[in-house]
Amino acid sequence: MDTETLYRQIQILFQKDQVEQAVSLAKQRDTKTKNDPALHIRWADLLEQLGLIDDMITELNLAIRDDPDKEETYGRLSEVYLDQGHHDRAARCWWALLKKNPKKAAYYKELGRILEEAGDYEKALKYYKAGYDKTGDETFKTLIQSLDFLASEEHVEEAVETPDQIIPAQHNLVTFTTLFAGREGIYARQWASPTGETGYTPVREPLTLKVAENHILGNLTAGVYPVRLDNTVNFIAFDLDLPKFMVKKTITRESLWEKAMKKVHQAACKLVDLGAAHEIPIYIEDSGFKGRHCWIFLETPVPAGVAKKFGDMLVGQLSGQTSEVSIEVFPKQGRVKEGNLGNLIKLPLGFHKKTGQRAFFIQPDGQRYPNQMEFLETLVRVNRRPIYSLIQRLQQQPVKRVEKAPPWEEEGDRQDRIPFEKVAEEYDLERDAQLQYMLMKCAVLKNIVEKINRESSINKEETLVLIHTVGHLESGPSAVNQLFERCMNTDPSLFLKSKLRGNPMSCPKIRTRIPNITSHVSCNCRFDPSINLYPTPLIHVYSMPSEKSFRPMGLTVDSMQFQNLLQEYLKLRKQAVEINVLLGKYENQLHDFFENAGIESVQTPMGILKQLKKEEGKVSFLLEMV
Repeated sequence: MDTETLYRQIQILFQKDQVEQAVSLAKQRDTKTKNDPALHIRWADLLEQLGLIDDMITELNLAIRDDPDKEETYGRLSEVYLDQGHHDRAARCWWALLKKNPKKAAYYKELGRILEEAGDYEKALKYYKAGYDKTGDETFKTLIQSLDFLASEEHVEEAVETPDQIIPAQHNLVTFTTLFAGREGIYARQWASPTGETGYTPVREPLTLKVAENHILGNLTAGVYPVRLDNTVNFIAFDLDLPKFMVKKTITRESLWEKAMKKVHQAACKLVDLGAAHEIPIYIEDSGFKGRHCWIFLETPVPAGVAKKFGDMLVGQLSGQTSEVSIEVFPKQGRVKEGNLGNLIKLPLGFHKKTGQRAFFIQPDGQRYPNQMEFLETLVRVNRRPIYSLIQRLQQQPVKRVEKAPPWEEEGDRQDRIPFEKVAEEYDLERDAQLQYMLMKCAVLKNIVEKINRESSINKEETLVLIHTVGHLESGPSAVNQLFERCMNTDPSLFLKSKLRGNPMSCPKIRTRIPNITSHVSCNCRFDPSINLYPTPLIHVYSMPSEKSFRPMGLTVDSMQFQNLLQEYLKLRKQAVEINVLLGKYENQLHDFFENAGIESVQTPMGILKQLKKEEGKVSFLLEMV
């Protein structure tokens, strides 16, 4: 098939919302031999729509190869690299242009801007100075001055003067850093230059209580990268903004601006209502400039892919949306490659560097919550179950009965499948004696279940193994369906309606289907020949003790329920140790103040704080709550 025909077919598939087929065809293109920059740009546009960013980059590079003098292509490629967090690659695009035309001021400015975002102030300053020397452009003086200001190691930013000052308590800071915990070991600082430009600089330090305190006090403005090192997130956020064309259209007229911002707020309220309909609390924040942030806080981290899919689906349920309001979901990526950071989002309660306005949490009527820090203490964190359940409901499609089962299904089981049967609420997988005993005895099945709980995914071969072993238990359908509910990539047509009949899958067949698992776990069970000559994990259940004498794994230290509980407990203990260290530090400082002031107690908003001295000279503090 020639390139043009392929392009048209992909366009048609995309317009019909048949994205998977369009992506598959796009991967088959062969454009490297084509010397046509316009063709590569067209393909880049299409690939961007399909979400094939790496393929888009390839086409942009081919366009540069065929037309190395076209500035727009370099700029576009640079922006794509910046979105991926590759500042070095983005900088090389402008460096290539600079070598071609060393007297173009714009190239020095773009190169300097990227270097600033990467935190390389010294090199950015070098290019700004070189730009001034080569071009004489007076605007470089302002850039040089602002960068000298930013690059100074001794510079301490002054707090923004405001009547709405917030003084956070120590427990508020712990809550804040816990709620907005993102990528470990790094956060970002917002900057603004005298020219009105703003951006973020990555800071290779953790989001500590001190950083959070300075953010809230206005000494700096911080952002976080939501996707953690294990590709999970602690929150889901929605960034509702006025698009650039609307900002330009309305920002010079107050009445138009207020009308446009009202539409943004109404969209945020619709999102809150939609969440409430599914028992998912969503909180609105005035982002401090041209929009709203809506936040969902999670009780336990979920995979970034799950969070992104949920956010995209929820936005897709909004009705009456127009081009006058743009909505972005954070996390923007379902997975961030090693070495990358993903996209960041500005934290609430700080000041926007462009406007100087604080980002307050607000009520649906637009009014601020009276005590922002104490409001944080009341936020409800969502259990992962409604997140998964909503995804399953929204992606559920009616499944037509087929006369012939897929070739990879076990013969005789197709009639037992229904599209997504809801698991009965009274069934508790953790207390299913048969299932837990089989998991205790079969390391292979236990490994599959642990993967489901850890990654929320299961592949086709693992799906078959699970169906044709666990599906034969007394409560097999409920167990299988509940495990499938925890996965993001399960075909709803595979949910079981009734217990399977016939022979379960044998151990040798399991080893042929999932050798990647059986090869590194103990898959060598020895069964009593007098029980059955057909080896299968079900034999463990046939020989299990009576249910009265066997305590389900849900009640033992080997169970996943216990292990999850233990993990959360240890996490809290670690936080408690960190808090105690900070409390000790602050109590020492308080003691010095009390001694210098000659006082033994002080009135606080929470009650009377008293200093207690013990006989051995040690000092402690007691807060008498009111």
